[in-house]
Amino acid sequence: MFKNYFLVAVRTLRRNLGYTMLNVIGLALGITCSLLLYLVIRHELSYDTFHSKADRIYRINVDKLTANGPETNAGTPFPMLATIKASLPELSPATHLYNTEGGTFTVLSNNDKVPAKKFREEKNVLFVEPAFFDLFDFPTGSVNARQALKDVNTVLLTQSIANRYFPGENPVGKVLRMDNVVNLKVTGVIPDAPENTDLPYLMLIDYESSKKINTFMNDSWNSTNSNQQVYFAMSPGSSLKQAEDRLNQITSKYRRISPGEKERYIFQPLLQMHFDDEYGTLSSRTISKTTLWALGLIGMFLVLVASINFVNLATAQALRRSKEVGMRKVLGASKPQLMTQFLCETGLITLVALLLSVVFAELLLPFLNQLLELQISFSILHDPQMLLFLLAVLVAVTFFAGFYPALVISGFQPISALKSKVATARVAGLSLRRTLVVVQFTICQVLIICTIIVHNQMEYFRSASLGFDKEAIVNIPVPAGKAGDLMALRPQLESHSAVKSTSFAIAPPSANIDMNSSFQYDDFSVDRNFSVNLKLADENYLKTFSIPLLAGRMYEKSDTMQEFVVNETFLQKVGVKDPQEAIGKKLLVNGGQNEGKIVGVVKNYHLSSLRNEIPPVVMSTMTQVYFYLNAKIEQKNAKAALAHLQNVWLTAYPDDVFYYEFFDDSIARFYEEEQRQAHLFKVFSFIAIVIGCLGLYGLVSFMVAQRTKEVGVRKVLGASSASIVGLFSADFVKLVLIAFVIAGPISYYFMDKWLQDFSYRINIGYWVFLAAGALTLLIALTTVSVQALRAAFSNPVRALKTE
Repeated sequence: MFKNYFLVAVRTLRRNLGYTMLNVIGLALGITCSLLLYLVIRHELSYDTFHSKADRIYRINVDKLTANGPETNAGTPFPMLATIKASLPELSPATHLYNTEGGTFTVLSNNDKVPAKKFREEKNVLFVEPAFFDLFDFPTGSVNARQALKDVNTVLLTQSIANRYFPGENPVGKVLRMDNVVNLKVTGVIPDAPENTDLPYLMLIDYESSKKINTFMNDSWNSTNSNQQVYFAMSPGSSLKQAEDRLNQITSKYRRISPGEKERYIFQPLLQMHFDDEYGTLSSRTISKTTLWALGLIGMFLVLVASINFVNLATAQALRRSKEVGMRKVLGASKPQLMTQFLCETGLITLVALLLSVVFAELLLPFLNQLLELQISFSILHDPQMLLFLLAVLVAVTFFAGFYPALVISGFQPISALKSKVATARVAGLSLRRTLVVVQFTICQVLIICTIIVHNQMEYFRSASLGFDKEAIVNIPVPAGKAGDLMALRPQLESHSAVKSTSFAIAPPSANIDMNSSFQYDDFSVDRNFSVNLKLADENYLKTFSIPLLAGRMYEKSDTMQEFVVNETFLQKVGVKDPQEAIGKKLLVNGGQNEGKIVGVVKNYHLSSLRNEIPPVVMSTMTQVYFYLNAKIEQKNAKAALAHLQNVWLTAYPDDVFYYEFFDDSIARFYEEEQRQAHLFKVFSFIAIVIGCLGLYGLVSFMVAQRTKEVGVRKVLGASSASIVGLFSADFVKLVLIAFVIAGPISYYFMDKWLQDFSYRINIGYWVFLAAGALTLLIALTTVSVQALRAAFSNPVRALKTE
């Protein structure tokens, strides 16, 4: 019997090739998108799940509440690990991890005639303890990693780094010199870190060596660094809440915090780190669970839209197959048999679309990987999860898309079917097909509205005034503690006509480098319950970044803190309305170590992304912590300017590697995740529109077939082609309006919640909704008109002969 169903299905589909192609293309597009989104979601959910203790591993973070608002950090005081081992044995194994921002590595050679090779890494250089390998199950190949890093000044290289530093050689036993400070012996080569981890690494160095690289590491409970983190595994059966409370009781005895502030250390599950950008990860790549849900819903919606197309096209074809159904019923076919036959046809179409979607996914996956900066791959034959997903899609789409058309067609009365006089099914007085098209329009308009709002927010990020000039400015790292060597060469740096200005600072204006400090203002009689952000930079900082002064002057040149410049937010916090009033007031910062006078007030400028409010800022000088040279250059002569800067830089640091980055590129990284979302919305909105157009074509085909004789009568009575097109279009204007009324509130609710993540955001204007509605209406009318014009230009004589 099923063989007969299969043969009949194949013949029917071949006979109605146009109908078959529309269904296959629509379903293939929807399934392809759902398949790609499934791969992305599965990849994001797989982060760090390969560790055997993954469900018991936690990171210690800190939440602070200050007058500036909540502050979060993944850094811990340096003595905390020792306290955990002594007082909280249930947190075991526990380990330190220090992530350096990068470094210069020199391959030392025993042959003086061979020039030393130098490399610079900007991230993912980790200092770890042997206990790191008791906690995490990163692949180490044949290397006993715990033993390999038990000694000081040792390093494990990943395979990719080993190939780059020592091509064609065995690096084991060779020596690398890091930042011209410490020599590291290579004790092994391990596989590259998995792509789906929030603890990526290029090399692993013994933890004790970090104390030679980072001069700020000390044993003070009041000294923290966001790169210094503690991870542990919770012993089975232990109470997480009790352990967290005990840790906070212990730390409260040692930690000094400002009056009015609150601080609590919390345990964050390793498996939640990837979905929470509040504390950040070493990979600097997170995605919210909300975004994953949104991607999953988009995938479901696109399959739903494609299935709706099938329903519309199938019911449009039902009228043409009414005689076939009537004949089968007269010959004894039962309703279940007819439903099975039509479900087989649907299953065959879905199977073809599914196979085609797998091919499409293979072809499109490299572009998706490039867009999202991922390395996703899949192999159906060796991926049981993928096979299960595709099987679920096949069954779900076959049932959803095929059940209603099969029910309608199998329910035709034999006599009416043989006379081609069948009535269309109605639900609650409304055509189900029209209801489904309203759903399509609603989904399309929601995606269009979301795309417009996300795009506008991205444009706002690019065009919003940040309070400083970011164009044609180059950020050049300088070795820690050695900025003075290059500062002495400032006349040479600025001697080239393409270099307009230079400045040395702890960081450019917008950067994820913060130094927070308690302070006292004026007569020092009031303890403030908020901290200030110390921005340490030289006297050329405001000039280089074109940051305007509101009052006073810039501080004078100095190696240490002598004078201060504050921003508008600082004045608001201390209750000063006139900037001139602050000039000459005394200020004590940095734990009381530095005292001076306020000599200037600058206009507010952003210290990080537009997600965050501008904090109170105190600017001053301190050569010791200048980590960047910032140079304003002429864009049209950038190549010559960079070559000049490199020559002077290498004069100061001949043993290091020159590296630079344009400032606007570093700012753009703040919004990489939002930019990826914007691209995805654009792509999937376009696909939804394409699929929706196929659905409209199906419904208009149904309406034209149903009203063929009516069109003929109207033409005989003198109706114009335009009036006939309007006859069909009027119904769809109503559908677009209904969808508009539904899509507007839904879009506003979700996008308003999305925008709340940003302190600086666009306003959602009514024009966004009108533009989306008008665009949808235009697309709908264009699609409808194509089919309606065919009916309008058809021969009325043939139409009147139609039964």
